[in-house]
Amino acid sequence: MDLPFTSGIRGTKRPRDDDDDDIKARRKQASARDRARHREEETAAVEETDEEKKKLLQIIDKEGEEEEDEDEPLDESSVKKMILTFEKRSYKNQELRIKFPDNPEKFMESELDLNDIIQEMHVIATMPDLYHLLVELNAVQSLLGLLGHDNTDILLSYSICFRLSARLCIVL
Repeated sequence: MDLPFTSGIRGTKRPRDDDDDDIKARRKQASARDRARHREEETAAVEETDEEKKKLLQIIDKEGEEEEDEDEPLDESSVKKMILTFEKRSYKNQELRIKFPDNPEKFMESELDLNDIIQEMHVIATMPDLYHLLVELNAVQSLLGLLGHDNTDILLSYSICFRLSARLCIVL
């Protein structure tokens, strides 16, 4: 008696029980190899992420150290040093601008230095108890002298320091 779906089609032999055991053993070996390979990949990925984490922590620590350096409390000696640095950079910039009026490449570095020290001086604006140092060291006149500077970046940086000078005028 033929079954309706199997008529004329021969099936494959059924594997013996020994073959079943061999197939199961091969599958176990293959899956064990796959698991081992995946474990190796996972540990490599974990090691990479650990290394990346360490690098990021080092970068953050370095930035934190830099911020700590910047957050040193201002005292009279540091303000005096800052003002003297400002005076030197301002004078150097004026000299180079007079010496090379048509060659900005010659005085560009001094402009950047001047801009940097002006940025540093913004902190003084928040400490009214140190204003007397600006007056004693004639920094107010130097700061007001920047109003005529040709570089707009320096004028913009100076704007905050100008507020400081205005406060000084009110205090005096």
